[in-house]
Amino acid sequence: MGIFRRKKNDQSGGTGPATESVADKAPTSYVPLREFAWNHVAAQQSAHEGLWSMSTAERFDCDLAGSAITWFNTAKGMTVSAPCQLLGTWNPTDSSLLWAWDHPSAPPGTAVAAQAVKAFADANQIAELQSATIGCSRDEAYEITAIASPLGDLQGIYRFESAPGAAWVYIGFGNVTMSKG
Repeated sequence: MGIFRRKKNDQSGGTGPATESVADKAPTSYVPLREFAWNHVAAQQSAHEGLWSMSTAERFDCDLAGSAITWFNTAKGMTVSAPCQLLGTWNPTDSSLLWAWDHPSAPPGTAVAAQAVKAFADANQIAELQSATIGCSRDEAYEITAIASPLGDLQGIYRFESAPGAAWVYIGFGNVTMSKG
């Protein structure tokens, strides 16, 4: 992307690569972190809309075991694929979010971004994020799982209802690959 900053203790004149990640800029208290992450995800989603009209994809296939998601936008003649991982699920029965780091549906070793949230919460004593289950609305679950994007180095998040009236699934995805067709 061409963003350069002077490294700490760098005597080269500041032409080295950026050393600060988005996660390094994350606030260490809950409300500012949640706002920071939501703004970060909003910018990502806007970019996806501009590049491939994410919200107008007619369908998608999500294979959590294979860590892949594919969106199909026939109107634009595009197929967009990305690696993905489970962030959590929201249960409409009890209005709760279950983080993927403690989720029975998360294949072992695949909930890396959710685990990054847990590690960050533990390191910074953010009690609101240390529990595997959080009582919240469906939209709040979206905002809360957005925290995984900057902390887990994701390129976006996506949510979908697993079946009518059933759990909502929140995933994070990596770099997208676009192709015609």
